[in-house]
Amino acid sequence: MYIYLSRYNRYVLSSLLLVLFLLSITSLAISVSNISSGAGPSYGVYVNGEVYFVAQSANELQVIKGDSIVQTYPLPHFGKAVPFKIAYGDGYFFIAYEKGPFIQLNSKLHDVNNYTINEIGNYPDIIYAGNYAIVTASYGNSVYFISPSGKITEVTVMSSPQALAYDNYTNIVYVGAYSNNSIYGISLSSLSVIKKFTINDSTIESMAFVPPDILAVATYDQQVEFINLTNDKIIHTVTFTGGINGYSQIIYANGFLYLSLAHQNDQVAVMNTSGALIDLVTVGNGPNGIVYDPSDNDIYVMAYSSNQVNYFTALTPSVPHTTVHVSTINYPLIAGIAVVVLVIIGIVVFIRRR
Repeated sequence: MYIYLSRYNRYVLSSLLLVLFLLSITSLAISVSNISSGAGPSYGVYVNGEVYFVAQSANELQVIKGDSIVQTYPLPHFGKAVPFKIAYGDGYFFIAYEKGPFIQLNSKLHDVNNYTINEIGNYPDIIYAGNYAIVTASYGNSVYFISPSGKITEVTVMSSPQALAYDNYTNIVYVGAYSNNSIYGISLSSLSVIKKFTINDSTIESMAFVPPDILAVATYDQQVEFINLTNDKIIHTVTFTGGINGYSQIIYANGFLYLSLAHQNDQVAVMNTSGALIDLVTVGNGPNGIVYDPSDNDIYVMAYSSNQVNYFTALTPSVPHTTVHVSTINYPLIAGIAVVVLVIIGIVVFIRRR
């Protein structure tokens, strides 16, 4: 069936379709909100419906719930050392200080224990896995395991260990080095090195385990290498033009990986587990740590240089997401074009009715 449309009707229809198209582009983009924080937010951890994060320059621990800060706690001072990264397990918080101690706080955030970690350096990583608080000595060649009783076990690895990731399927903690391309696997059953392999790049900044058998490795060479842990071979590589450094963090959540790019237009990269770059989400200045909150399905990003925490809804595999590079979308321009088109339509309609 053929429907005849006059030139005027065709003009109006095409204009409306243009407006709908522009609005659909806007709707595909990830919307980012922000929360003002203490100075220098660095890294955080999710605990029972709340996000705890270190405000490094303020020497504070702050708590987010319901997209607002609900508590602020002062942290102990240790000379020039500053709080850096945080982990949680079995009712305790653990905070690693740059060039300082490794402290343990109870659920009420009271200081319980202070541990001296030799050569902890500027870039220690920290996780909690298998009833151990685990921290790297980034200026040395050791990883330290602290048991619930406070016993410290030192495991010798490569020089400059920096990144940690826990494979809960095999009960292995993986350690990546800043100074070389080695990755070691430490069994939590024996607290000994049971695996060693290398990757293509030479400087490992952050790692994340992707179930059931993939290790995602972010490197200073501006790549993310995906390793199949069944044979320790590289299966995918994502390359960036810049942004990955010692403050970047990569995490896994609901089928996607999120990586902070502090020096690439202040963005968070979103990748799928097949090694495809899905999105580049523009956030505040100097994004450092990333935390996934499963209670509200939000991703929280600590924007160190903006003194704010940004957050946006995490992607889910069941919801199709078209690749949209958020940094290239000019929202005021889109809105302006839409308004102009609608005004023109209104003028034309007014003139034709006279």
